[in-house]
Formats: sequence, structure tokens, C-alpha cells
Amino acid sequence: MISKNLEISVGNIIWIIGIIFTMGIAYSQIGQLDEDIKVLEQRLEKKIKVINENEDRIVELEKELAKLKSCKWNYKY
Repeated sequence: MISKNLEISVGNIIWIIGIIFTMGIAYSQIGQLDEDIKVLEQRLEKKIKVINENEDRIVELEKELAKLKSCKWNYKY
């Protein structure tokens, strides 16, 4: 009976150690994912900024193109 209780106790201890180890791995993965998300957000913010700047440039170029087209049209007639 004593050996059976000892075996159960050792089995329980192994399970507890396994659970703690698994929780540690999960915690480290969550921490790594948090860092990855921060890096991705920074990269996305930079890309959004570049897109907005390019959009503004495109609008200005379209205005200039419209002016040039209207000048050419007026010049021909």
C-alpha cells in the first residue's frame, strides 16, 4: 500500500512538472507573439505613411496633368 501511494505521488509530481513546463512554454510564446505584433504594427504604420504621402503626390500630379490638358485643348482651338 505504501509503494502504491508512492507511485501515485511520483506520477502526480511528474504531471505537475509537465503542466508547469507546458505553461512556461505557452507564456514565452505569448510574450514572443506580443513582440512580433508590436514590430508588425510599426512596419504597418510606416507603410501607411508612405501610401498616404504617395496618394497626396498622385493627387497633385493629377491636378497638374488636368491643367496641362486644358492648356493644350485651349491652345489647339
